[in-house]
Amino acid sequence: MLESKKNLFLAISISCLLCACGSGNSSSTTTTTTKSTAPSPTPAPSKENSLESAFPVSVDVFGIAIRATQSTSPEKVLHAAHVMAQYLDNDEDGIADNSLIIEKMTSAGATLLMAPTESTFEDAVKGIEQQDAYQPLFGDETIPGNQGARFDATLEEVLHLITHVGYANVYPEIFGENVNSAIAEAMDIARGGRFEEIPKAYPENAWYTYDDQTCDYSCMVTEYTYWGLTSILGAQTNRLEEIQNEWRLNTVDKVKSKDTELYRILTDDTYRLPKKLPTGQYQGFEITLSGTSPIPAVDANNEVLQSVVAANPNYKIAFTDESNVYMMSPDGNDITQLADGSPVAGYVSWGPDANYVYFASAKGEPESAWEAFRVNVKTKSLTKLTNFKKDVRSLGVSPDGNYFAVSVMSGNSNIGDNNDNLTQFNTDLYIIDMHFAQGLWDAGQTLSLSDMNILVSSPASEQFWYEEINWRPHVADGKAPTLAYTQTWRYDEDDVSYTNVFTIRADGSDKTLLLENKDQPIWDFSGNKLSFLDMSYYDFDASNVRQWKVTGITEETAAPALSPDGGFMIFEVGDSTRKAGIARASEASNNQGFILPGVNVYEPRWSPQPIEIINNNQVVIGATNAAQCKMAADQDRQACFIIEGSVAEMNGVIGSSIVNTVTQLIKEQPQVRTIVLNQVPGSEDDVSNLKAAQMIYDAGLNTELNAQSDIASGGVDFFIAGVRRKVATGAKLGVHSWGYEDSDGNFKSASDLPKDHQEHQRYIEFYEHVKQKSPKEFYFYTLDAASFDDIHYMTKDELTMWAMAR
Repeated sequence: MLESKKNLFLAISISCLLCACGSGNSSSTTTTTTKSTAPSPTPAPSKENSLESAFPVSVDVFGIAIRATQSTSPEKVLHAAHVMAQYLDNDEDGIADNSLIIEKMTSAGATLLMAPTESTFEDAVKGIEQQDAYQPLFGDETIPGNQGARFDATLEEVLHLITHVGYANVYPEIFGENVNSAIAEAMDIARGGRFEEIPKAYPENAWYTYDDQTCDYSCMVTEYTYWGLTSILGAQTNRLEEIQNEWRLNTVDKVKSKDTELYRILTDDTYRLPKKLPTGQYQGFEITLSGTSPIPAVDANNEVLQSVVAANPNYKIAFTDESNVYMMSPDGNDITQLADGSPVAGYVSWGPDANYVYFASAKGEPESAWEAFRVNVKTKSLTKLTNFKKDVRSLGVSPDGNYFAVSVMSGNSNIGDNNDNLTQFNTDLYIIDMHFAQGLWDAGQTLSLSDMNILVSSPASEQFWYEEINWRPHVADGKAPTLAYTQTWRYDEDDVSYTNVFTIRADGSDKTLLLENKDQPIWDFSGNKLSFLDMSYYDFDASNVRQWKVTGITEETAAPALSPDGGFMIFEVGDSTRKAGIARASEASNNQGFILPGVNVYEPRWSPQPIEIINNNQVVIGATNAAQCKMAADQDRQACFIIEGSVAEMNGVIGSSIVNTVTQLIKEQPQVRTIVLNQVPGSEDDVSNLKAAQMIYDAGLNTELNAQSDIASGGVDFFIAGVRRKVATGAKLGVHSWGYEDSDGNFKSASDLPKDHQEHQRYIEFYEHVKQKSPKEFYFYTLDAASFDDIHYMTKDELTMWAMAR
């Protein structure tokens, strides 16, 4: 595990089944250590804080419960259930491979508990009775299909539950999490000695070198088992650089040759441990959820969500859940934790180059003031920017990168009862040359208030609060950049009034009262609209105030932020526990909005530029690099694959090399379970294509089309080979007749040949082999759909008729 982010939390809230059960899917190679705190007695659950009420969504796998909060993504809960089922029934025949493990886990009450994030999990488990057999899994670390750059922590956390509650108790002499068990003795060799506490330094010959001080000896055994088994199964093949500070035997060959005793134990058929890595697509029996929310989840085929992603490719949303800082795609997918801001964090903003997310947090020692921080969105490197010892209330970098502005309160709200008496304070706006500030940060220093220049201030006796900084996008007018901010007069803690919106230049000029009784200004990307907390906006072209409309959401909506293309808006939904909503940027009375499920969202903000995270774990087959493979179809290059975890993206024209390319994929990347065909316009060699496609089917691989997929002709044949197939709304599947040259040199369509002609037979036999619905009829449908020099894109009804998704 590369992060110990769960340790402190679980010790306080719920007795963790491991002393250290942090995620091994860290997006950074930096190890974070958190001191463990002894658990305090927890009262027996009442009706209000029972496990069932806190985690109402449930699914049963061989009698073992997986429970989730209402806000957890159903897709991720099902993914965890499928992974658990595949670990326990690896041959997927519907019968658990080791009944003793099932009996022990069910009798012990083994339960996987899921919530969207660590903070929502913490809220959910308050007051729940402690149990040793509970294992947490967070939605933001659950990655179905290993989409994106992050490792799917489901593979780790589910396995922890199985080995800790199951194997360690059924076979204590072998898997016991204590000194002298067989696996513990193997671990002692791997660590270079028996260390019941973390040593100051591991011997140079050690290959298991985990150094989290909160992880005791039994915890070390659990982690060792996880590393060994998942390396044997192929999960760690491309992760050496990321994990080598803890574990160096990242492949089956390395484990077999170096850690022979561990390999012997984990491959001994006596214990019926899995031999294949779970893919999250269990086929032994149907797995269904119960207790899901009556609020309809926003599915991947939602037209608005697909449109906002298509119109704003690679743009991201930064936000907090009041504890941590996250980034996600505008449709709510690809949630990535950027920084741990606990105990509290907020006021997110982006740097102009989209390399950093800035935020304020009380991170640090008890009673720390809110200080300014920033996190690099690609490396996750966190930097503390200020040491004011007074609360930062908002912050941001100007679009030209020349200024850093910050709102600072005249005190620290975390000392004593200050947070209950905020009217004793006021706030001022400060500004500094960004290049000077950057020089300090590069030198490892922080800003002090004496470094800053006052931009807006008033006597403390007037109790004015200047905050909610938001920079206007760059306008080429030859003047200093403009920021909007609010001025609030707090004369009564329970009655805040006179919140007005001002604008001012970075040099202090052009200070203007824009609107009274408005709050939280957010500029659009054009700089011509300024939206406010109450869903209204000021149109600078028309010089008037207008109102955004959202229908279909009964909770309060607030603080809209317009998308880069100007066609959509993301906004907050709810009050005490907020979520994100998405809708078109419209004043129409029937503008349907949608709530993004699965995470609490405060202050969602668009990145100023597209962001493409480089994944060092990518493997490319058939092309020099991922960029070349992405362009393969446009450049008429041979088909290639970009592999990330268990998913391979396919692009390019299918030619004579496809058999070798697919052979390499299956042999060298055994963890791949799904091929997503992105841009596959057809084939130049049908014989090779059908052979390679048959290999895909025989290997048990699945195929998918995303909303941007465009495949045709032989690309459709390749797609049909998937054991399971998914077709997203918007995907294009083009079919037509293949062509041939007759004896007179004329090109004709295969539909001109008699239906009993021998040339048809290989295609029909292929469709029969891959179990395509009505294989012969489907084949002749494709021939009749369009001539060889034309194309027919399948309609929605045709996709259904021929069961293209299965």
